[in-house]
Amino acid sequence: MRERSVMAASSRRRGGRRLNPKKFIGRLVLLGLIIGLCFGVYKIGTALFADDKAVKSGEVAVTEVPVFLSAAKEKATPKEYNGMKRKVAYLTFDDGPSKFTNELLDMLKQHDIKATFYMLGQNMHTYSDAVKRMAKEGHYPGLHSMTHEYNKLYKSGGSTNFVNEFKEAQEIVNQLTGVKPTNIRAPYGSAPQIGEQFRADIAAAGFTLWDWTLDSFDWKYPNDPNRIVDIVKSGLTKDVEIILLHERKQTMEAMPAIIEYIKSQGYEFEVYNENAHFMVNFHDDKKL
Repeated sequence: MRERSVMAASSRRRGGRRLNPKKFIGRLVLLGLIIGLCFGVYKIGTALFADDKAVKSGEVAVTEVPVFLSAAKEKATPKEYNGMKRKVAYLTFDDGPSKFTNELLDMLKQHDIKATFYMLGQNMHTYSDAVKRMAKEGHYPGLHSMTHEYNKLYKSGGSTNFVNEFKEAQEIVNQLTGVKPTNIRAPYGSAPQIGEQFRADIAAAGFTLWDWTLDSFDWKYPNDPNRIVDIVKSGLTKDVEIILLHERKQTMEAMPAIIEYIKSQGYEFEVYNENAHFMVNFHDDKKL
């Protein structure tokens, strides 16, 4: 009996009552929440300090940086079409302007395509309105000499006649449109008739020169537009194609099928841009 009295007195000195188990568990949960909150605040503070340190050290800039890098990558990476990398086709038309030019411009406008025209000076006077329209609608008014005469351009013993003809054609375009084009296409192409010094003279005159990667041979088939279409189809193999065409009746007849086929192969159409010039000549001459 005395033993029980002593134990009771001891319990009263320690607090009197035993702890309720439910309250004990509740206090543990509360303690855990407090500890978790403190840890979270610590982690956030550490992360902010690390970010601030990284910004100051140049490891990263500001929060806009990932967006900028993403945009730069998208700009630098070729677009894709059905899982393939971006492909570009340049439609180029020689020997105009002509009676077909306005019809051709109508067709290109319908398909929202800009093309590159290499024109003859002797034709630009006759079809001056077409030249003006061409430049106004965003096509490139390139140069193809004044006369297209092989002997005069290449058999005179030097480049003088050639360069002078292109300067004259350039001035005609400038007078008609206010544009002074510098990209040219040599009649019959740059090979084999244009040698190294000849090419240097062209570059010194301020011109660049484009040949082509795909010849449609449209001039050979005046009564067979389907043959022209087949040639373009079989020759369309590179990611970037500069397609040689002419302003002729059979070409006009072949163009709708050519455009549709090029589109079906995932190509985008572009126009020559002097500010984004790249080399396309048979000599791989970087001067041009």
